[in-house]
Amino acid sequence: MIKIVGVGDIMPGGLLTDSQNPCVNDDVLKLLLQGDVRCGTLECAFGNEPTYDEAKVADRGNVIYAKDADIRRLKELHVDIVSLANNHFFDLGAEGALHTIELLDKEGIQHCGAGRNLEEAGRPVVKEIQGKTVAFLGFCDTNYNHVFMCTYATENSPGVNPMRKKYVESEIRKYAELYDYVVVLAHWGVENVFCPSPSTVKMGDLMLAAGACLVLGSHPHSIQPVVNKRNKSIVYSMGNFLFPDRLIAPPKVTYYPTTPIDYSTLPVTDKYPLVDCVTLKILPYWARVGQIVESQLNKDSAVSNYRFTYLNKDNCLTLLNEKKSGEAEKKIKALSWLLKRGLYSTYITVHGKLSKFLRK
Repeated sequence: MIKIVGVGDIMPGGLLTDSQNPCVNDDVLKLLLQGDVRCGTLECAFGNEPTYDEAKVADRGNVIYAKDADIRRLKELHVDIVSLANNHFFDLGAEGALHTIELLDKEGIQHCGAGRNLEEAGRPVVKEIQGKTVAFLGFCDTNYNHVFMCTYATENSPGVNPMRKKYVESEIRKYAELYDYVVVLAHWGVENVFCPSPSTVKMGDLMLAAGACLVLGSHPHSIQPVVNKRNKSIVYSMGNFLFPDRLIAPPKVTYYPTTPIDYSTLPVTDKYPLVDCVTLKILPYWARVGQIVESQLNKDSAVSNYRFTYLNKDNCLTLLNEKKSGEAEKKIKALSWLLKRGLYSTYITVHGKLSKFLRK
């Protein structure tokens, strides 16, 4: 039996930069170390003297990056594989993206989902575990309203691996014939909701039908349902994993001061506003709750179980306490039931708008 541990979005910088405090406690680390492989989404670029994506800044999008030294946090988490297929990987432009790839290679952290061209972006990470081969593929949603200003790879230019229906289907089928298992790291859907979008559900079904045994979702910054069905498993969103509070400078650019700064003197926000001065960006409660998912691959089946994590005020990952875990479970349990029984599309159609209970 192969154990894959999946986690959600990782941005290892922010207020953790230059901090000597750990980013994970022993309880969470123990769960991570139970896996044969640990994988997640690196939702940022690395750079010490960054050149921002000018188009994104001009359009006042969020620019998220970490300093080069912050890669140590991936080592602290024992992350083996990261997907780069996301809408913030090119926030420092092509130069920053390629620098990030080089840094990951130097540190021995494997990656999929982005590259110098489409062939490289689509190339899987392949791990041999217990005599079986497991291929990890990363894809990023192409719906502009979901991911906003994303750079997609072409035959001749760098970018992330696009989540286009026919391409996704053919890629998964190709690698399912070559390897024993295909695991997809999918960056998709609508942000800040507990309900996967109908397009996400359709794409997830296509991925499983094409030959993926396990799909691990990210991007919504919110936990979403986990479904084990017909010997396969899909997690629509594992929420944020390590996404610490950070400083932002006008208009919405991650900021690292060159001299010590008194955070208590700064304005604070838990939203995504345009700012006119350096501001402390604090993540709201549900953006601090994530799922650490253990998926067991055995013969021709995949089954996933999960625990909830919480990023505390010191930006250290802990397990969510029992009471709060019960509240989180209520948010996704009914949706999981509907999805498993094929009733989700009917539910969405009948209700029209998602119920207030299911929103963040």
